[in-house]
Amino acid sequence: MATSSRSVTRAMQQLQRALADVGERASSDRTIRSRAEALLEVAADLPVALLIANNSGRFVDVNARATKLTGHSRAELLRMSVWDLTPTPNAARGRRLWKQFLERGELAGIYALCHKTGRQIHADFRAWANVLPGVHVSALATPALVRGAKPTVRRRARR
Repeated sequence: MATSSRSVTRAMQQLQRALADVGERASSDRTIRSRAEALLEVAADLPVALLIANNSGRFVDVNARATKLTGHSRAELLRMSVWDLTPTPNAARGRRLWKQFLERGELAGIYALCHKTGRQIHADFRAWANVLPGVHVSALATPALVRGAKPTVRRRARR
């Protein structure tokens, strides 16, 4: 996973440098969407899945690699939230973690992501809260995604 971790770190550093070009505006849903579009534009060539969410955890924009990684179309992802992709048996725990993320400002590690097929994908991730007011960015990478191949999908454990 070291390759994807370096790629995610490099991509997020490039993304943070580009944020100055996006500018700061009021954080209505409309301006959040326009800022999300600007973030994706400056990060278009980065080899990571980018998911941009608002304060309530709803996705306001995603890049093409996010659709490749999750198996969901862009339209589907824009109707979803962080918790729709997170295999959390306890919704309350997921909301507590989201609150902690917003308070701490960043989070990193390995993320077990629910693929559209119901299988889990394990990806390196880096997430930054309030990269702009009300805009939170998660960058995810797998070695396969970084190489441009199909992501490695693991079967969900049966209970």
